[in-house]
Amino acid sequence: MPASFASEFAELCQQVIVWEPMTSRDVYGKPIYGAQQTFQGRRTFEISRIPLKHGGAGPRGQGVDVISDSVIWMLATPNICYDDLVFVQGDQPPIPTVLSVERYPDETGLDVYSKISLGSANG
Repeated sequence: MPASFASEFAELCQQVIVWEPMTSRDVYGKPIYGAQQTFQGRRTFEISRIPLKHGGAGPRGQGVDVISDSVIWMLATPNICYDDLVFVQGDQPPIPTVLSVERYPDETGLDVYSKISLGSANG
């Protein structure tokens, strides 16, 4: 990875990202996770407006803003799967589900970072 790309992107990635790969399932189907691995990265949130459910008329766009999902940017390209856990160090359960994983190359064509989209932890 060219030094300029790495240093510029690394400045934005000041969080510790934890990855716990699912290694198997127990006899009841509950996931068993492997050892935690940590990477440099950052998390961003998407806020969505949930419309209020009432019969009365109100201003357009009225509703409740909630964190609907988040994206973790990781300065690495591990083989993350949908059943793995990916979160910021210090997060408390529930850990959101992995919805998608994308890998992005630098200008030389080598994959250098990952974008992991997570579902809502709101339930």
